[in-house]
Amino acid sequence: KKEALKAIMADYNRQYGVNFDIGTFDLYYQDVQKRIKDQKYPNSDLPHDKKIDLTIVVDMLLTGFDSQYINPLYVDRHLKYHGLIQAFSRTNRVLHGAKPCGNILDFRAQGEAVDDAIALFSGEAGERAREIWLVDPAPVVVEKLSEAVQQLEDFMQSQGVDCRPGEVASLKGDEARATFINCFREVQRIRTQLDQYTDLDPELRETIDKLLPEDDL
Repeated sequence: KKEALKAIMADYNRQYGVNFDIGTFDLYYQDVQKRIKDQKYPNSDLPHDKKIDLTIVVDMLLTGFDSQYINPLYVDRHLKYHGLIQAFSRTNRVLHGAKPCGNILDFRAQGEAVDDAIALFSGEAGERAREIWLVDPAPVVVEKLSEAVQQLEDFMQSQGVDCRPGEVASLKGDEARATFINCFREVQRIRTQLDQYTDLDPELRETIDKLLPEDDL
């Protein structure tokens, strides 16, 4: 392992123009973390070719490490209980519009292990435990979007204007503008929530677009 680590660090030194060795492993480890955490945009602080886009993790960095910029996490090992919770939590730091959610791709079909871990640490059991971590099916969220869009349309009509982008400037008074903002914010929130579903079928996508076309949004 020592010889392998030397070879790894030698590659790293060549790639990033640094000079770490076994004796400065802690500094090397900190440098790796910095290059992962500093995935900031634009690349003014650290050029992209000095960052790390993909990290293969065995144990270190799997727990106790947080970065808003990590998304997604590919899982190809069996995990359970606190180790599973901590590993999956690496993706749970959101970042404004760039990262509304984390994505976990599990290659070990660990749904049952997730259920067990959530039940253990939530103090709940059965379906109630699943409700804590499992998002609603996409059609349910689409229905919520439909209700939010309808509420927005009803409000605009109550103000005597059509529900179109160009009519927003016609709203009279601070109260009306504030109500519009709240209604529209709810529409945006649910639309952003739908972005986390990577397997929407074409029919459902068409339904979403009909509710509020992208140009109108």
